[in-house]
Amino acid sequence: MKEKAGKIGKFNVVDIAAVVFLALAAVFVIWKVAGSSSGETNRTLTMNFRALVEAVPVEAAENVKDLLPGTLMASGKRLNGQVLSVEEQPYYLLTADGDWIEDPRRVNLVFEVTYTGPTGDVILSKVGEQEVRIGRRDYILKTEYFEFYNAMILSNDWRFAD
Repeated sequence: MKEKAGKIGKFNVVDIAAVVFLALAAVFVIWKVAGSSSGETNRTLTMNFRALVEAVPVEAAENVKDLLPGTLMASGKRLNGQVLSVEEQPYYLLTADGDWIEDPRRVNLVFEVTYTGPTGDVILSKVGEQEVRIGRRDYILKTEYFEFYNAMILSNDWRFAD
């Protein structure tokens, strides 16, 4: 019997090369999906930030004071952070005459918040899935007992743990 050139058993050399290539590609995809920890940094980041919530009804402001400190939450899960304290400031209204007067029914609240969490290769000021950036006006400040939308981040100080 005469064998054809380039065949090994019942397989062609090109077929074997294709199978080897697909196997290597599958190993590469699995390695990428599982994640390689060789280049990652996994350090702990501690953030302390202040958030302003404007025009809060006085009754809600009084109730919030009794609920502090409170554990931060996001997506129904407790996070490794706390709302430590709140400072009450007057809320002002502009009258038709162009004068600013203090609103007796509403106040501004400034919250002191701390959070500790891991960071990877890219350092992001994130609490849960929300970025904490100075000037951001759509931050959701949430604990197990209260939630405020459209909080504005006033300051953000973060440090790495030793």
